[in-house]
Amino acid sequence: MGLSVVQDLVSQGWNVEIVDLDVKMGRDAEAQLGQKVHFTRANVVDYEQQASAFAQAWKRWGRIDLVFANAGILDRTDFSAPAPEDDSTGAPPKPDVLTVDVCLYGAIWSSYLALHFFRKNSDRTGRLVITSSQGGIYPTPLAPLYGCAKTGIVGFVRSLGLRIKTLGDPITVNCICPGLVPTPLANTALLAAIPEAMQTPTSTIIEAVNLFINDASLSGQVAECSGTDVILREGLPYANAAAEYMGEGKSADRIDFAAAVADIGEKARQYDQKLSMVG
Repeated sequence: MGLSVVQDLVSQGWNVEIVDLDVKMGRDAEAQLGQKVHFTRANVVDYEQQASAFAQAWKRWGRIDLVFANAGILDRTDFSAPAPEDDSTGAPPKPDVLTVDVCLYGAIWSSYLALHFFRKNSDRTGRLVITSSQGGIYPTPLAPLYGCAKTGIVGFVRSLGLRIKTLGDPITVNCICPGLVPTPLANTALLAAIPEAMQTPTSTIIEAVNLFINDASLSGQVAECSGTDVILREGLPYANAAAEYMGEGKSADRIDFAAAVADIGEKARQYDQKLSMVG
């Protein structure tokens, strides 16, 4: 899916930096697409590796206009299955939560770095597009950690998009929520079991990404990509006037946001100190 977007961008004349763990895929893309593509190996769960990749891309191309944060993996274990007990503690060992690290934290690091490098552009513009999933909209009982992470992306995008708009920065933040996309990484048995008409072609993903690239009025938006349709999904309606007041931030003009964040940080530090004293 990511490679299809890269191919489309190159066909439009973009220079593209691919950041991935898969060296063979990256080198093959370089060979196939030529000098407009450069590959950098990095692990998205490692902030320092991502930061280095962003800095190299900035140095190589002179600006960063689009970040497509597309990394993702499914649950690697059954979170709901009975867990073996550690004899020494009487509790099960820590679960494998790499799915959350990749799908949520990896995207958060990408977003943080994207905002920084967008603001280094002479016009301070940029487009951030994050891959969520239909699992960020609907329940995913077979992969609850994946559903948790992808739902987190939807909330993150809606919140960050509104915040950036409030700041007046010419930066947009959006996400796509694909259904099952037939890619080489997809499970072959799963693809075989799902009717082709119920799958989502990569052309739909490309359409959604280009929508967010080309329309600067769209920010904080969630685009469900289902079959051949791209649907902008609204958030839940407010339950009542109090919920709307809080959700729309209608008291924001009466709050010193920086001072409020500093106060919250100071209280958190005081709490941490109390915990260390107890320890």
